[in-house]
Amino acid sequence: FRILVVGRSGTGKTSLIDRTFGVDIKASHYKSGVCSIDNEITSTKNDRFILHDSQGFEHGELANLQTVKNFIERRKAMPSLEDRIHAVWLCIQIPYAGGRLLEKGDEEFLRVNFGLPVIVVFTKYDLFRSTERKEIMESEGYETWPDDGADERIETAVDMKYKRLCVEPLKRLASKRSIPSTSVSIHDNERLEKLVKLTSDEVRERIGGGRNRASRARPANLNESVRNRPDAVWLAWAVAQRASADLSIEASIAIGKARYWRALGSSFQFQKKSMQECLDLIHKDIVNAWNFREPLRLHDLGFKMEIRHIIDDLFGDPSDDSEPNTALSRGVGLVTAAHGLVGGFSSAAGPIVIPLAATVAVGYYLVTVYQQTPPVLRVLMGYIINLTTILEGLFNLLQSEGSQTLSPEMIAHIIGNYKEFKCSDRGLECHADIRNFVGKTPNIFSLAYRKKLCQELSHLIQAYRFRVVQEVGILRDVHTAVVA
Repeated sequence: FRILVVGRSGTGKTSLIDRTFGVDIKASHYKSGVCSIDNEITSTKNDRFILHDSQGFEHGELANLQTVKNFIERRKAMPSLEDRIHAVWLCIQIPYAGGRLLEKGDEEFLRVNFGLPVIVVFTKYDLFRSTERKEIMESEGYETWPDDGADERIETAVDMKYKRLCVEPLKRLASKRSIPSTSVSIHDNERLEKLVKLTSDEVRERIGGGRNRASRARPANLNESVRNRPDAVWLAWAVAQRASADLSIEASIAIGKARYWRALGSSFQFQKKSMQECLDLIHKDIVNAWNFREPLRLHDLGFKMEIRHIIDDLFGDPSDDSEPNTALSRGVGLVTAAHGLVGGFSSAAGPIVIPLAATVAVGYYLVTVYQQTPPVLRVLMGYIINLTTILEGLFNLLQSEGSQTLSPEMIAHIIGNYKEFKCSDRGLECHADIRNFVGKTPNIFSLAYRKKLCQELSHLIQAYRFRVVQEVGILRDVHTAVVA
C-alpha cells in the first residue's frame, strides 16, 4: 500500500506512521523535516506499505504545493496500480492560542480533486484537549478533578470547540463536496482506529471498485489469488495497518474466501493432502493476514498444536463413544507420524506441554487424508474461527501494552484465557453452532452450498468474537494479568 503523508515539521507525521504501521521509521530512515517526496520509505518491520513524505505548505509559500501536485499526477499516470498513490494524509496540527488552521497551500491543495482518497488528519488532539480542559477548569474555579456531570460538560465544550476550529472551516472550504477528516492522538487507540477505518472507507469508495484497474494491480505480498480482486488495494491497506482488529478480521475473511473457503467442502484445493497439510495452509494465510511484527512464534509447531487441541472435539461424533476415543487406541505411533507433535512453546514459566492423550487424538486426524466428510469440515471450520479469535486477542493485547512484538508470555496468557473461556457455556456455543450447521445442512458438499458455507463462516467469526470480548477478563483486559 503506497501512502503519501503531507505535513509541516512538528505536526507528528512520523509518530503517526509508526503507530499506524507498527514500525520505527524515524529511528532508521530519515531526519525529521528533511525529505524528498520521490523517496520510497520502507521498513523491514512491516513490508506491506511504502511511504512518501512531503513537507507541508508554509505560510506564503506555494512552491511545494506544485511539487506535491506534480508528484501525484505523475504517479497517477503510471500503468501499474501498485506504483500509484493509494491515499494521502494531509496532517495539520490543531491550532491553539488563536493560531491559523489552514495555510494558503493547504486550501489550494484541498480544492483539487485528485480522484483518490485525501484525508485531513488533525494531529495532537491530546495536547489540544488538555489545554482546553485546563482553561475551562481554571475559568470555572475547579481546584480538583470535576465530578462526572461536570466532566461530561467540559468534554462536550472541548468537542464543540474542536468542531468550530477544524471541522467547520473544511465545510466552508469545500461547499460542493465533503472533505474527510478526523483527529488523532498517538496515545489514543480509538482515534487512531477511526483514522484507519476512515482511510479504509475512502479507499473502497474511490479505488476499490475499479475492476479494470485492479486487474493490473500487484500489491506486494498478497497471494496471486487475491491480487486481481476488485478490492485489491483496499485489501493491501487492511493487511498493512496495525491499528484496527476489525480491518484485520475483514482482511482475513476476504483472503479466506478468495483462497480456500469455498474449497473446504470440496476436494479441489485439498486433494490428496493430509489434514495437517490442510491446516498448515489455513494457518499460514490467516496469520499472514494479521501482519504481526516478527510472527515466527505464531508459526511455531507448539502454537499450532494448541489450536488443534482446542478443536479436537469437532473431529468426533459426540453421539458415538467409539469416536474419537478410537484414536487413543492407535497409540503413540501416530504422534510420531504426525511429526513429533508432543510438546508446546516456551514461556517464562517453562514449556507448555500438551497432554499426551490429547496429542494422540489430534495426531489421528492430522494424518488422515482430506475427505468430504462432516468431521473434516467441522475441523476446518473450527480451526479458522478459533485461530482468528485468538489472533484478535493477541492483537488487542499488543494494543493495550503499547507493544508490537509478541512474547512467549503473551501467547501463553492468551491461550490460557481462551481455554478457560472455551470451557464456559458461552465458549461451548461455537462448536455447537458448527456441528448444527454441518449436521443440518443438506448437500453441504455440493457446489450450490459453497457460498452458504462462506456466509456461515463469516457469520460465526463475527458472532463468536463478540461473545469472547464480552466475557469479563477474557482477551480485552488481558494486559492486567500478563507477567512483566
